[in-house]
Amino acid sequence: MFTLGSNSLNGNERDTLFRNNGDGTFTDVAYVNNADRVEDGRGVVIFDYDQDGRPDIALRNYNQPAQLLHNVGSEGHWLELKLIGTRSNGDAIGAHVTLMSSGLRQMREVHAGSGYLSGSSLIQHFGLGPRTHIDSLTVRWPSGAQTTLTDLFADEQLVLREDEQRAVPVKVWRHPE
Repeated sequence: MFTLGSNSLNGNERDTLFRNNGDGTFTDVAYVNNADRVEDGRGVVIFDYDQDGRPDIALRNYNQPAQLLHNVGSEGHWLELKLIGTRSNGDAIGAHVTLMSSGLRQMREVHAGSGYLSGSSLIQHFGLGPRTHIDSLTVRWPSGAQTTLTDLFADEQLVLREDEQRAVPVKVWRHPE
């Protein structure tokens, strides 16, 4: 990396934050949410640090302390899911999760990295908006096994083990013993 003065030649660009409009388009809402910083970004992690169902953002910039952007936006309904592999790898890396709720379909893939100098939360977050009921949640495990759960409710943190047919609600995220 080359530096000139106190700044890197690699960055100092305005950060963006995109809101999914639900119709295949996105809107940059960084300015509205005070996230349009001009910094030399190195890493970003999205995770629910205070476990309130709203994803927060941790930023790491060149030659600066890490920063936490705490999400205090309007509350919608959500579901968070932690998968534990038994036949697959323990963190269920590579698992595919599909959630169906009143016509809404969302998909997630469990992965361990999200970009340069960044990691990903292994907890899968689903924003549900006004929906309070999940019709089905299907997990395709890396081993090839499949688990389908039905009749779930929003605003819960759940743990699902590969060898189980029901998810266990949790109050605080921690690895089960």
